[in-house]
Amino acid sequence: MNKQVTDREVYPAVWVTLTALGVGALLWKYALGAPTISRCWVWEHWRIYCPGCGGTRAVLALAHGHVLRALYYHAPAVVTAILAAVYLVSQTVWRLRGRQGWVLHYDSRWPGMLAALFLGNCVLRNILWLGFGWGI
Repeated sequence: MNKQVTDREVYPAVWVTLTALGVGALLWKYALGAPTISRCWVWEHWRIYCPGCGGTRAVLALAHGHVLRALYYHAPAVVTAILAAVYLVSQTVWRLRGRQGWVLHYDSRWPGMLAALFLGNCVLRNILWLGFGWGI
């Protein structure tokens, strides 16, 4: 049973995920008093970058409008955020206009391409760190 995933499933799932993240961020800030975000477990124990290292800093930089800093911290996180924003805005406008006009449709290759970006970023950062001592 290999069912193709479509916009019908992805669009509401992205909205639910963003809503949950937003509620979590509000709870983190107001209910918990915004405790310090801990460092990456992989970095703390092995001193190498994991595929997500810098992602939190990138998202926080994006939230403050610092796009170049966010790209420096973790470019794949920025690409993912931009792709999600364009997808959600285009899908929402398209649905509100009666399914007319330009829309970005979900493609089943996206998860693989994003995973490759995250892994490529990880490999490059570790080569720069371990080979040349250039840490981010």
